[in-house]
Amino acid sequence: MATSTGTIIRRTGVAVTAGLLAGLVGMGMPAAGAAALPGSAAALRASSSSGSCSKGGASINFSAYYHNSSRYHVFTSFAWTIAGSGVHNKNNVQVRVKYDNARGHDPIYWTWISPDNIRKGRSTLNSGTRNGGNPVPASGVRVPKSKKAYTEFKAVFDKSGTDPRCTGHTRNI
Repeated sequence: MATSTGTIIRRTGVAVTAGLLAGLVGMGMPAAGAAALPGSAAALRASSSSGSCSKGGASINFSAYYHNSSRYHVFTSFAWTIAGSGVHNKNNVQVRVKYDNARGHDPIYWTWISPDNIRKGRSTLNSGTRNGGNPVPASGVRVPKSKKAYTEFKAVFDKSGTDPRCTGHTRNI
């Protein structure tokens, strides 16, 4: 859709005005994640990759948000929704950014492990999150573009009796 300030780029719910980004680049202030090339308009393209898993009547729907720079896949935030009958508010979530190693064990680039306090419903994790350890770095979690990066997530659902657990992952990017 054309506007007076440029073209609006929409992908997975993220809107960025390319004309505004070009103006910022021209003023020597590149937008976060945009590769500022001399004489060109840099456009930030955000994407997401998602997955889900369920066990014992509980489920988690997970999304990883990232953009690609010239050399890296840059993960900037994560979000999930925990749902299900009888799920309480002391769930546990683990997030790991990895890459697909065809020869065996997948190396881990970054890990976040929640305390025993994740509520049912939607939660987000970004550089401002202080719940648990190791928040998302302000510069994002960077994985070389030559690697097939993905996010693994694990959930332990707070239910009466034995807590069900599941593991899932996003697609490779």
